[in-house]
Amino acid sequence: MDAGPQKRTTMAPRARVALFAAGLPLLAAAGCSVEEGVGTASGELDVADCWTGPFDLAPDFFGGQPYRDTYAIRIQRGSDFTTFSDGLSFLVDDINAIRPKNGTSLYGTPIPVGLAPGIAAPGTPIVADPNPPLVHGNLSLQTTCRTQNTTLYALREVSLGAGGACVGASAIPVATRCSATAPAAATGKSTITFASLFNGNPGEANAKERLTDANFDVYLADPREVCPGGNGPPPPCRGHLQGSFRFYFSRSRPAQAFP
Repeated sequence: MDAGPQKRTTMAPRARVALFAAGLPLLAAAGCSVEEGVGTASGELDVADCWTGPFDLAPDFFGGQPYRDTYAIRIQRGSDFTTFSDGLSFLVDDINAIRPKNGTSLYGTPIPVGLAPGIAAPGTPIVADPNPPLVHGNLSLQTTCRTQNTTLYALREVSLGAGGACVGASAIPVATRCSATAPAAATGKSTITFASLFNGNPGEANAKERLTDANFDVYLADPREVCPGGNGPPPPCRGHLQGSFRFYFSRSRPAQAFP
């Protein structure tokens, strides 16, 4: 998934932005957790022709797929295929960078959530990031937005509307929002905080090592709404979700391919 700062691919806008979501099914062969868990994900969305206002994912399906040092997490409403479901996905690039090691860990520390390196909207230069995010996230709305294929992405930073709200941020015209003379807008930053993270070993017998427990505060946007050339403030907020999840990895035959 990491194309590297020196590489750029050419693809249609929608296909390009969907790269992160499309890449995750490659992890399905590694085994899947489908044990019951607990979690929440609620806030507000501002998606054109679909949903504007308070939103509650009300997840009741929790799954995880390890692959080498990465871990894909999915919390979803219902256990149907992801192409027909609403769900929130997180991809941890390096489990070992978060879990306890040599007496230190990132447990209890808010970790930035953002796009993977090398992924950018069309017309936006790919800039090397000396400190790329360890975690990436997206929200798919295949049940709620039946008339369109809607996926929003958790970004490190988004522009907020009046009073720091998400709803209404996208109503500001691009020419106004991206103007060099536009006043600085309030921003929201995406984070996730782990209290525990599965160690990535599908055969792990110790329940404590199979537990993933985290809370998150993510701001969602459409990366295609960046200012021309990548200059100016971050894209407008299209969603703000807060919540948590807690579940144990259990190696089994996957109940479905996801996300």
